[in-house]
Amino acid sequence: MEWEGVEIELQAPCAEGKKHPVRLRVTGWGEYEVVHNPCVELLGEALARMAPCSHYLQEREWWARDNSLRQRVVDALSQMGSPAVPALIQALGDGSISVREAACAALGAIGDPQAVPALIQALGDGSDSVRRAACAALGAIGDPQAVPALIQALGDGDRDVRAAACAALGKIGDPQAVPALIQALGDWNKDVRSAACEALGAVGAPQAVPALSVWAAAGEQAAQNALQSIGQPPMALQEAITRLLHSDNWGVVQRALSNETVCEAVAQVGAPAVPALIQALGDGDRNVRVAACGALGQIGDPQAVPALIKKLGDGDRDVREAACAALEQIGKPAVPALIQALGDWDRDVRLAACRALGQIGDPQAVPALIRKLGDRYEDVRKAAYVALGKIGKPAVPALIQALGDRDRDVRSAACAALGAIGDPQAVPALIQALGDWDRDVRSAACRALGKIGDPKAVPALIKALGDRESAVRSAASEALGKIGDPQAVPALIKKLGDRDLDVRRAACGALGAIGDSQAIPALIQALGDGDKDVRRAACEALGAIGDSQAIPALIQALGDKNVRSAACEALVKIGQPAVPALIQALGDGDKDVRRAACEALEQIGDLQAVPALSVWVALGEQAAQNALQPIGQPPMELQEAITRLLQSGDWSVVQRALGNKTVHEAVVQLGAPALPLLIQALGDGDKDVRRAACAALGRIGAYQAVPALIQALKDEDYRVRQLACEALGWIRDTQSVPALIRALEDGHSEVRQQACWMLGWIGDSQAIPALERVVSQDAYSWVREAARSALRKIRERNQR
Repeated sequence: MEWEGVEIELQAPCAEGKKHPVRLRVTGWGEYEVVHNPCVELLGEALARMAPCSHYLQEREWWARDNSLRQRVVDALSQMGSPAVPALIQALGDGSISVREAACAALGAIGDPQAVPALIQALGDGSDSVRRAACAALGAIGDPQAVPALIQALGDGDRDVRAAACAALGKIGDPQAVPALIQALGDWNKDVRSAACEALGAVGAPQAVPALSVWAAAGEQAAQNALQSIGQPPMALQEAITRLLHSDNWGVVQRALSNETVCEAVAQVGAPAVPALIQALGDGDRNVRVAACGALGQIGDPQAVPALIKKLGDGDRDVREAACAALEQIGKPAVPALIQALGDWDRDVRLAACRALGQIGDPQAVPALIRKLGDRYEDVRKAAYVALGKIGKPAVPALIQALGDRDRDVRSAACAALGAIGDPQAVPALIQALGDWDRDVRSAACRALGKIGDPKAVPALIKALGDRESAVRSAASEALGKIGDPQAVPALIKKLGDRDLDVRRAACGALGAIGDSQAIPALIQALGDGDKDVRRAACEALGAIGDSQAIPALIQALGDKNVRSAACEALVKIGQPAVPALIQALGDGDKDVRRAACEALEQIGDLQAVPALSVWVALGEQAAQNALQPIGQPPMELQEAITRLLQSGDWSVVQRALGNKTVHEAVVQLGAPALPLLIQALGDGDKDVRRAACAALGRIGAYQAVPALIQALKDEDYRVRQLACEALGWIRDTQSVPALIRALEDGHSEVRQQACWMLGWIGDSQAIPALERVVSQDAYSWVREAARSALRKIRERNQR
């Protein structure tokens, strides 16, 4: 039956910019005839030819411009079956990607083999999505003539195209695709490998079992599923690798090398795997290169050395490190090539070669490494002297000779290497190097002598403390600290006054390391240094020496926010002798000092701190709670803790907490035993403490507190003066009347008012003249009223 085409409807532009529907019959791609145009019915056939819609349909450019229309045509054609195939084949050459993609899908859905050549041609389309659609269509049609082209598509630059080609080959099921699908198991993309696994499972190819077994061992579920579909269990991994090693499919193993299990199995194969592993060193995947290096190192075959040397210059740091480690594992057979690599133009290669030679430790590398001490790059020089240090004593004579090299970098690096080796035979040469013209060499010589630790170097290092360069003086100080000879202490004490802060800091560290108590006064003085790092170093030194005479100064240093932590650590190192002072510090006005004291007591863990800590626990201080835990004691009841502290004379904690209502009440309940504390608290720097002390003394009503309260009437804080007036009134001692009369002249109205009330309460008539003056002269009505009230009380009392 002859194909009559397919009808579609479109909106055609017509008169006055309006559109109306027109029905077309498409008989080929770009070929159509008008089936129905409403303008014909309206205007007649002759006039309709003149309508804009007719001109539009005759121009034909609309077909090329209207992508959505052509897309609709493709969709309509796909419903027509085989007769539409020629038109759809034409659509594969359309200018729109979406139209070409849709045409592929339509041809795949129709499934007519006559479309296969055109679809094969579409595998070369410039669009990835069209190539993917062509693969899918060929798979749906299932014609074996597409297999060669699909095999070629397995090398496409787009991973999704490669995956689609695998899927298509699996659907076609032609065994000739199996070798290519096995090779696809070596693809870098997991989705492609999974698609290849599924295809091999669908084809049912037993020859794929070794390759699939490798991926199954690597944990790839798709490979395990494929083996089940084939109906064979996975091979033992080592056997599978050996099979692939002797085939064209080593790429599968190479891709799986980054899996630890696979890599270990390849290494177990041993020497036969070396050529393939060398090939894997050039893989584009850094993980594969790293794994290949690891396997070659484990095998230890010298034939891998040249290739591994090249990898020392790999663009990826992990690969360079893995190659270096592999050469270290190979050991002495790699040394000649590594020595040669020290002359490579690439800095990374030279650097890695130095490191490997150091790890191998073969003395034959010493001369070449000595030359690298003069490398233009500092990291290579450092790697060279570190390597020489690892080689050890065999390198010493050459290094001593290198101290006379004309290149200062060589001399400096030679010092560092000799220090790392630590052989005393180098001491005389290093002492001589302290006179080198270059400061970096002199500094390096100091550091080396410090590492060797020979006391014979002490006099020369003491002399170096006077070097004109601060870096040398610092290095000399540090070296003397490492040697630890007390004869250096006086000279180091002098350096605590050096103009350079780094020297002062180094001198502190050295004195702490030596541990001689004769340095303590000077270190205490250094706690006042203008530089926080020097003060911190002084704290650390005092802690290292551990002498209790430093405790007061370190307690004071807890108030320095920049060194508080170091002072705390120092007190912890001194230990139990510091506890009483730390308990006192719990009464400091600075919350941070109290917290530091808690932290120190937490680490020391002494029972005598329990009462003081208990007070702060009662006030909700978490640091105090933390400090009690290592001691293993629960907090005391507050009243008991305060009583204990008063009995032991550790009043500062209670005094500091006096402003707290709970503590205040507990102290008042103690009564007379608390008086010394409260009288002392009247002189506290915190006005809240002084206020609380006044209030408590008034409530207790102790006559012995009167002189101190009279003195408190001169306090700078008006509220303290007011509360002192109140307390004196409650005590009701007539010796306080003159002082209260003087308070009537206080600059603050509330103090004068309180003095009036308390004079009235005491009732001494000697206050009458002064109160009368207040009535007549005070500027504030409430003060005058208080004075009148006081006069009434005094006169009533006298009348009785």
